Amino acid sequence: MPANAPHNLDLVTLAAVERIEAECGGLLAFAVQDLQTGRKRLYRADHRCQTASVIKFPMLIHVALAVQEGLLDWSEKLTLTEAEKVGGSGVLTQLTAGTEWNLRDLCVLMTIVSDNTATNMIIERVGVEPINARTRALGLPLTTLYRKSYSPDTDASREYGLGMTTPAEILDLLVLLAEGKIGSPALSQEILNIMEAQNYRDSIPRYLPEDWKYAGKTGAINAVRNDVAIVTAPDGRRFALALFCQQLPTVQWTAENPGLLALAQLSRCLLPPA
Repeated sequence: MPANAPHNLDLVTLAAVERIEAECGGLLAFAVQDLQTGRKRLYRADHRCQTASVIKFPMLIHVALAVQEGLLDWSEKLTLTEAEKVGGSGVLTQLTAGTEWNLRDLCVLMTIVSDNTATNMIIERVGVEPINARTRALGLPLTTLYRKSYSPDTDASREYGLGMTTPAEILDLLVLLAEGKIGSPALSQEILNIMEAQNYRDSIPRYLPEDWKYAGKTGAINAVRNDVAIVTAPDGRRFALALFCQQLPTVQWTAENPGLLALAQLSRCLLPPA
């Protein structure tokens, strides 16, 4: 399939995807791969998407790799300050300034409850440019972190906000992780273990049977719902999904958000029956 082709779906799947897209009112873009066969299902996979908090997935990978390289230490302590506290998701805004948190715990909070304050503490420690240099080194030329959470937009960030990526690039990163190629098999598994503790499960895992494993990172802003994950069936089959729903016309911060429902329906449509 040419790189700029809009999809490679069969007609039945395409019809289902178009119905889901019409019902939610947003724009869907995704890249999904069966990790046993290598088969991919792509739909606007090269579309440049607002990441929202999905950018925290490559951030986590950068920090983990820097720890393995000896540039950082999981046990390094960072101090929570009132100045670093920001709104949105997370718990650190409710906790006492002056307390110390180790780097690993901040990465866990950034991932499993999408803590924006933890995210900013990590960015303050490691910097924006090293994170982006890492994504380039991993073969992701477009995926970009622009700024801290809730910081003012610049000319560069105005269109996308916190970050930008494509489903195809996030799929590539998920596949590297699933194959144990992020640093080492042990480090890749450690990252997956963190992602398996994800608290937000209203999208990809919503309609999956309880015995399917989900290791993912979600992202949400008013007009966006995203979920990227590796899911594992009880028989060991694994699938990588990078699902993005953009341009939602309605602001709704509940579990019944049309974008969340669309991504849940997509995962049910694109994954094989249990």
